[in-house]
Amino acid sequence: MLPVLERLRRDHWRMADVRMAWQVFFAPDRIDWASDELLNRALGSFAYDRDASGAWLPWAGRPIFVDAAGVPHSALNGFFAGVKMRNRAASTNRRYAYSLSVWVNFLAARGKDWDSAVEDDVVDFKFWRRSDPRNPRRVSGSAWASDLAGLAMFYDWAGRVVGGPPLFAAAEANGFRMGHAGGGARRTDLRPSTVRGADVKWLSPRAYRRWRDVGIHGLTPLGSERVRWRPRSQSRDAAFADGLYGSGLRLQEWSSVLMLELDREVSDSQYASFRLADACAKGLHGHPYWLRGDVLEQVATYRETERAAAVRSARASGLYEGTHGRMVVEEARRGVLRVSTLRGGRSFTSAVQVNDLSPSERFRLMVRTTNGLEPAMLWLNEDGSPRPKDAWHKSFARANARVKKAGIDRLECRPHMLRHSFALRWFAVGRLVWSRQIDGLDADHQRDLREQFGDTWSLVQTMLGHSDVNTTKNVYLEPFRGLEARLLLEYGKSVLDAEPLLAVLSSDPRVRLLDETEADL
Repeated sequence: MLPVLERLRRDHWRMADVRMAWQVFFAPDRIDWASDELLNRALGSFAYDRDASGAWLPWAGRPIFVDAAGVPHSALNGFFAGVKMRNRAASTNRRYAYSLSVWVNFLAARGKDWDSAVEDDVVDFKFWRRSDPRNPRRVSGSAWASDLAGLAMFYDWAGRVVGGPPLFAAAEANGFRMGHAGGGARRTDLRPSTVRGADVKWLSPRAYRRWRDVGIHGLTPLGSERVRWRPRSQSRDAAFADGLYGSGLRLQEWSSVLMLELDREVSDSQYASFRLADACAKGLHGHPYWLRGDVLEQVATYRETERAAAVRSARASGLYEGTHGRMVVEEARRGVLRVSTLRGGRSFTSAVQVNDLSPSERFRLMVRTTNGLEPAMLWLNEDGSPRPKDAWHKSFARANARVKKAGIDRLECRPHMLRHSFALRWFAVGRLVWSRQIDGLDADHQRDLREQFGDTWSLVQTMLGHSDVNTTKNVYLEPFRGLEARLLLEYGKSVLDAEPLLAVLSSDPRVRLLDETEADL
């Protein structure tokens, strides 16, 4: 199987002064093998849907662990090939694979295998990951929490399937406490003492607009146009950022949207409702989301200009005709697509639900028009290919660099910050609406209203698509938790505007507002 592994994407993890015993690879969706007889023999019957150019693999996209001799790690590979991990998001698989790669190499440096680990090994691992000065790549509390979640899930699976050690007691796995059963047993709390800190930030609506105007549109801090401004993908990046901020969707969710999923128009100040597909949502739980008409207008402008130009360029170069395993939409009706897929030199037609199309499948989805093929995905690279999720970090990095070059301090934005900022904005607006609804009502009527329609926390929970309101409270709206409602309502009573209400958070370094001097610019 070594020829196969030579074609896998490889990610390295380094431990200080320790030779890697185990390495993790990520299999591509498809392996080309037309002229590789050795690879052809190695795959044998493991490949399916093969044609003259290549084959789809049953382990497509899976993490694969091997040692220096190419011997696979049966337990880890079995875990990631299992039903539970196959149904987890690709980002979760990648994150847990990295965590477990570091773990098994940490054990190997101590002369141990995964199934001989004991509690002290986990405690030492936590120290090495978080605090050991000999580790040049110590991690944050949130990264350690991810490590711990991956370890707990792996050992839970191993205990049930391959007879692994009960390193994490099933009853205590969620609390991440270890220890022997019994009343006087010692228990070790492995949870990080700090998870979120100053790296979590929020932007007020005005601060976001300043970041977008300077970083993406290229305006000066005074709001005027630059004479020699030559934008790259300006309409695309602006529409994408405004869509993230306006919808509250995650980066993976908004970057995977299809053109046919944004199929309605409204006036600038009105909202249109859409539904996030289950296969693209975190936890595979889709939910409604809303976009304003002005955001949809920006999306339409992008489609008619930069996107159309990218598609024409890709057609001229033959990019779409050479797409392996493409799924061509022949008909779309009420959320069901009739698609044709090339397999073994023959075309097969099938019906698929839009709701069930994963991000990786959407990458291969094409639409046949009178002018030729084009991707069904909304967001494209400049060459006309579908734009992957991680590429958006480059767009945000370019915008941050422009803002910094313009001399604006403490104003930077990352994609997930816009989801946090969306939550903060709508919590502020929801507070104002709620205060007007209950004005003049006695306690009983206020309680009845809350039971029927929920409170501000549940409003934001719904808009974010959270299954647990505590996530909304403890993570996304943490700056508001220590404030009394009466203090909040001192601000913004006269107008339904989140900006003056958010001024109560001006002392929080994680919340970026614009002060009076900046606002006047």
